Parts: sequence; structure tokens; C-alpha cells
Amino acid sequence: MRTLIVADPWDIHARAVAWGLESAGEDSVVLYTHDFPQKSAISLHFDSETTRSGADDAVEFSCARNYRAMTLEDADAIWLRRWYQPIASPDLHPADSRFSQAESGEFMRATMHMLDERERFWVNPLQAKLRADRKPVQLLNAKAVGLRIPKTLFSNDPEQIRGFFRQHGGRAIYKPLTAACWVAEEKVHATFTSVLTEDLLRNDASLSNAPGIYQEFLDKAYELRITVIGRSVFAARLDSQKDGFYLTDWRANQLDNEIQCDVYALPPEIEAKCLALMTRLGLVFGCIDIVVTPAGEYVFLEVNEMGQFIWLEDMNPGLPLLDCFVKFLISRDPGYRYDAASPICDFSGFKTWMDAQADFEPDPARHILIPRSFEMRE
Repeated sequence: MRTLIVADPWDIHARAVAWGLESAGEDSVVLYTHDFPQKSAISLHFDSETTRSGADDAVEFSCARNYRAMTLEDADAIWLRRWYQPIASPDLHPADSRFSQAESGEFMRATMHMLDERERFWVNPLQAKLRADRKPVQLLNAKAVGLRIPKTLFSNDPEQIRGFFRQHGGRAIYKPLTAACWVAEEKVHATFTSVLTEDLLRNDASLSNAPGIYQEFLDKAYELRITVIGRSVFAARLDSQKDGFYLTDWRANQLDNEIQCDVYALPPEIEAKCLALMTRLGLVFGCIDIVVTPAGEYVFLEVNEMGQFIWLEDMNPGLPLLDCFVKFLISRDPGYRYDAASPICDFSGFKTWMDAQADFEPDPARHILIPRSFEMRE
């Protein structure tokens, strides 16, 4: 058995899980999609009988540095942790660069879909991932399972946006449809949830050129981060309203642990609705964000189908998320329920192991550097 992990070399989740799998005696291999085509080569061999290696779906990977080749006929589990677009060489003419980018992107998509042709354990299933990443789809299905959702407008129509803002008495927020971050003057900047004002809505061009998510402002008692792994559900209470630092978006708290994180007993009816949502979306893993209002209402915000979870265990070891996820991958069972007996690994153990490695950090010369933000708690 082998697990294929699609990630980037610096991703702490991929590295911790690979370590956990190795600790359990399981084989794994990591594919860095953004290294293609500059630093890696991928070949798909087909003929009328079998591929060159003798497998029906062999994929051979060769790296520009430290050449190695491997086939994936024995990869019976695929974890789509982070799937980045290929990056064309900066040395190409702009016209050639566009062609290289388009061809490489199409080839990588074809490779993933080719792997999907054979029955494998996917986290998450490829088609479900592509569908569940869409925020309108999430809200539609959350409402269908009985979760309360915020009043929401998706739009780039300035009049509609301003009308929504006034309809809610000027108490509304903006969220981007996709994660956005950039580096300027050696600082990382990111777009988080923003409270709207009349001044922010005056410019038609700024509203019409980038559609966004506009929602009613929710008063919060606290927030929940619910991690679903198979049919195992872990809820963490985040006291985001404490001291008034992270009133609108707790993800802005990236570089410190000021926010309180406690294990939370989720009401059975809310847990059942979260599991029903995962089933409707076809997901076997996801991180669900919910607001609990001062009146005790549970309001669904979103589900990140490949959300971060390591940071929760780092803040509160009472959440055995790494051990659960590794056992989940080993089980190859979408209905897996966590058994805390005989733990395989924990994040504390991974950090101890990591600190003992002299060459733990990836070699930048072997990989294409992608624009890095800090480990976003998305």
C-alpha cells in the first residue's frame, strides 16, 4: 500500500502526516505539482496492452535534480493536500510562457483525472473537491441539511451591493471568494473578512471588477472550528471575541497563540447536520467554521475541504487530529471512526523528531519557490 500526497515541500501538514505514516510502517510519496515542468518530468505510457512498466496506469516521475523514477500502480490512496498550478520558466518569451503554462496545467489536470479512473481512496474525491470548493454550493447544501446560514449576497453589481449594505442597517461584511495573499516590502499581506462602510462602497470600479461575498454582520459569543475526518468529528471552541482582537476573522491571528482554543462538546443535532453536509458534498475530510451567537444560535460560515488542522493540536494537545488523520489514511475507509487506543503519532512527537533533523528544511535549489504566506489557518 502506498499513499500519494499532493502538496508543497514546505507544507507542515504534509510533512507531519508523511512522518506519521512512516511511523506506522506505511509507504508514502509526495508530488509537488508546482515543480512541474521546471524541476520535474512526468510521463504517461500507454499502449494496446499495458504500459511500459507493466501497469495499466503507470505514472513515472523524474526530477531534474537527484533523478528518481516511480510508478503509481500501488498508490491506492491519494491525499490532495495542496494542488498548485504548474509554473512556467521565467526565461521563456511571454507567448511561449503562456503556452507552457496552459499545456502544463492541462497535462497535470489530465494526470489527476487519469489517476481517478481507477478505484482509489481519495481525500477528498476529485470531483467532490472541485464542487465543494465553491462557496455558493456550500451555502446551498448547508441550508438543505438544516444549518442556519447568514444572509448572503454574491455579486459584482455596485447597486446590489450597496442595497444589501443598507438593507442590513450598515452592518455587513465582505469576504473574498478565494484566498488572496501577496508579498510587498518583505511583508506578507492577506485579505481577510472586512467590515463594510459607506466609504468602502463608493467606487463602482472596485466593486464591479472583483465579485465578492457580502454577508450580514453576525454578533458572536465565540466560534467553532469543526474538523471532520471520515465520520470522526472534533470541535474546537475559539474565543475570538476575547479582548476584541479578532472580532471579524480569527484567521488574522497567525503569528501568536493569544486566541483561546478549547475542546468543545458539539450538540448531537449540530454534529449530525455537519456530517449530513459532508455527505451531500461528497467530502470525507473538511474543516467547518461555525459562529455561535450570544443567543446560542449556531450559524454555518463555510467548509474548507482541505483546511488546516495541525495548529489546533499544537494549541491544544487534547485534539488528537494528526493521529486520527494518519489512521484515517491507513484505514482507506471513508466511514472511519477514530479509535484513541494505541496512538500512532502526535504533533508533539513530530516536532521533537523535526528538531533532531539537521536537514529538515527543503532545499530551495531543488524546488520552485511559490509565493509564501505564513501557515494560514484557513
